[in-house]
Amino acid sequence: MKLFCTTALLLLFALTAPHLTAGTAPELSADIASPQLAKLAKELLAVNTQALDTFWTQLQGKAPLIEPIEGDPRHCRVTFIWRGTNDITRVSMIRGLPGPNLLKPLARLLNTDLWFRTEIHSTEARFQYVFQINGPETVTMELPAIMEMLERNPPRPDPLNPHKLGNSSYVELLHAPMQPWLKKRRGIPSGAIKSEKFKSQLLKAERPLTIYQTPPPRDDGVRSWLVIAFDGASSARNITLDNLTDEAKIPPMVVIGVENLSSQSRQLDLDCSDDFAAFLATELVPWARRTFRVYDDPAHTIVAGTSLGGKMAAYCGLKHSDVFGKVLSQSGTFITPPRQESPTPIWEGESPGLLSVQFAHSPRLPLEFYIEVGRYETTLPFSPLLETRNLRNVLEAKGYPITYSEFVGDHSEVCWRGSFADALIALTAER
Repeated sequence: MKLFCTTALLLLFALTAPHLTAGTAPELSADIASPQLAKLAKELLAVNTQALDTFWTQLQGKAPLIEPIEGDPRHCRVTFIWRGTNDITRVSMIRGLPGPNLLKPLARLLNTDLWFRTEIHSTEARFQYVFQINGPETVTMELPAIMEMLERNPPRPDPLNPHKLGNSSYVELLHAPMQPWLKKRRGIPSGAIKSEKFKSQLLKAERPLTIYQTPPPRDDGVRSWLVIAFDGASSARNITLDNLTDEAKIPPMVVIGVENLSSQSRQLDLDCSDDFAAFLATELVPWARRTFRVYDDPAHTIVAGTSLGGKMAAYCGLKHSDVFGKVLSQSGTFITPPRQESPTPIWEGESPGLLSVQFAHSPRLPLEFYIEVGRYETTLPFSPLLETRNLRNVLEAKGYPITYSEFVGDHSEVCWRGSFADALIALTAER
């Protein structure tokens, strides 16, 4: 469901994908930017009947094709490949390099079963992608219809690429930032995990929680930091916490993951809901401070989120700085306005910059920020990248301490799971 939601938001701005029929064949010119595919095409035209079979055998488990560019060590060609069948008339790729069309067509190599698309990427890039097979030529429908379409014909990961996260594939190029904390180190202790159900009087509902306590310190009298994290539990996050704790990179922590009741409730809760922010500040955090040996001051309390949760983290800091002193925002969707009453398509009555304006007009609060965004997050009509830069500029002008980072990648967990460690280290460092 999370993949469908993310893909649906991307498709909202997708334009027309050209219809490629079974007889379509590109000319052997700039249409084939990949040297390896250009060589293959020439071999096929020379009636080398074994060339294609050899290519498929060699590509298995090694897609996409990554080829250097002579004279340009900072970029490379990345060629995405789909092996089709006779009933396929259109193959499109979602995500990858940003551009005006988010549903991007693949071309067919001569009359073979090979479909391809070549993009030029920075060698620092890390991003996810999926394929849409026989999808629509034009995406003009509203969000519910898009969700239904994706349920009927879900995007597919790349079967030739062994690197997968959830239901999508991902690419990590040569100089992508290292993510050294994601693999559990041998012999180190694991934290304690448990589930709770918290009954909120304010929300008049039960909220599932997943609570993770980092391995206990030697001195049992040491208090832990409190982290309120949106979107529930994460195994990658827990492994990162264990590794960082073992290396003494972070202090002891209690991380309370607030689970979503549904995709719709997530949209309502995290889109700057005053009620949900009040639930966190006046019910959940006081309960956590009574229940666990954590600090009871905002300077040791972090509110953290990704995507819509990244915006909500900033909003919680704005509205409840007496509770949350640290804000961890990864790819916050600052393109939507605060206090939205119900989920609406992004083009209906929304405008960018409203959260930045609220920070600009408020007095400087006792907050510290870690904010990051991907340079591939440039979806039209608003650019999350530019909106995040705008918020950064406002915060810096107001004198807030802020650690700001831009990664070469897209709006995806494959990027956030690595930099989560950087965020914790920055926010817990002694000043």
